[in-house]
Amino acid sequence: MVQNIYSTLFGKINSPCQFIGSFKSVSVVCKRDDLNHPIIQGNKLRKLKYNITSTLQNNVTQLVTFGGAFSNHIVAIAQVAKLANLNIIGFIRGEELRESPDKWSQTLQDANNAGMELVFLSRKEYRLKEQSEVVKKYLLNFKNPMIIPEGGSNDLALLGVAEIIDELAKQIEPPTHIVTACGTGGTCAGLIDGVYNLGWDTKVIGIPVLKGAGFLVKDIENLSQHHPQVSWQLYFDYHAGGYAKLEDKYVFFGQQFSKKTKIPLDKIYNVKSFFAAYDLIEKGLISAGSKVVILHTGGLQGGII
Repeated sequence: MVQNIYSTLFGKINSPCQFIGSFKSVSVVCKRDDLNHPIIQGNKLRKLKYNITSTLQNNVTQLVTFGGAFSNHIVAIAQVAKLANLNIIGFIRGEELRESPDKWSQTLQDANNAGMELVFLSRKEYRLKEQSEVVKKYLLNFKNPMIIPEGGSNDLALLGVAEIIDELAKQIEPPTHIVTACGTGGTCAGLIDGVYNLGWDTKVIGIPVLKGAGFLVKDIENLSQHHPQVSWQLYFDYHAGGYAKLEDKYVFFGQQFSKKTKIPLDKIYNVKSFFAAYDLIEKGLISAGSKVVILHTGGLQGGII
């Protein structure tokens, strides 16, 4: 059972690199993790790789996780649970959605259709996560469930994300920079660990998609074992108004970029990180002569720009 699920989901997880071109004398390459799975794609597939393997190896049958109404993680883990025949509960931020399924995002509809039980929490309860009284009552009904955090970001997730760097080493010369979108910081932390493991002199740049995401610095430091040894930085000015929000200039950029490169960008994460990468090059914060990899983290089921 474990081997079958592992082979089906993770046996061919590798994704290609696509050379986009030179911009302001900077070489730009896209790591196309949007192509590693049609639904459970991008960084979510990588984050779940060792979490799900551990779940199956330990004969755990109940998964518990957390997320917002537009979370790529929620729909990805719901699909994995369906394929692995696991029970799953998703604690969702936003009690107002409890009695209003007509207002559910496509993400929540897809997760529900895949068999995830959706439990809606107030924002106060949601911040408490496992310490919420509502969540505690649910957990009493299960024997030793596997609890996977918001965004799937934990130590096991970092192992899967770090493998992106191993793949890149077989595809291209070490880049000077790798740029990724940031939600919970797990992908950024995993890339830092991967860069350290190979001894690359590569700067990891994270683009938070949430407004007021300064907390991510500490979260990444807590997640990554090697953050002091690797050059990394977060740029906080590209949230475009906040999570699941966009300004017109991002929409225009995304549409023009996708038309030119044939690379689809989602509305939540990648349109912001790709916009940021080009803006940092334009401003000279990524200097001429650099070699940049932009990680496409998938999430296209959430809507293409």
